[in-house]
Amino acid sequence: MAGFLMMAACDRSVVYNHYEHVDNEGWERTDTMHFYVPPIKQTGTYHQQLMLRTNNQLPFLGISVIVEQDIYPVGRKLRKRIDCKLVEQNGHVMGSGISCYQYTFDVDSLQLNEGDSLHMYVMHYMKQENMKGISDVGILISQ
Repeated sequence: MAGFLMMAACDRSVVYNHYEHVDNEGWERTDTMHFYVPPIKQTGTYHQQLMLRTNNQLPFLGISVIVEQDIYPVGRKLRKRIDCKLVEQNGHVMGSGISCYQYTFDVDSLQLNEGDSLHMYVMHYMKQENMKGISDVGILISQ
């Protein structure tokens, strides 16, 4: 079964993979990360993932993030809250890495047409204004 899942994961073709760096002082609530996905070349279902890179300064077991999308040329808007569990209650880090950790979270599957493009916005949705410990925020889209 694990082999089948690995083959299925490798079979996807990546159409967009980009990170935005977070300021060393922390990710302010007003700091929105922008991602511009160029026009899609083929109609189909696309799998979207949010990627985070953290260091040991993050004071929480998880973080809530809002992902907003504008789909052009149809003008459709989507908004989704992603609750990202980063550390288990026992302190076990769920990401991969040693002192810096990388995480991937599913956002959505989306039907796109040839020529559609996306403008994606990502912002944290935490009560604390400044989130130290997040070093990069990324978006991965594959078919």
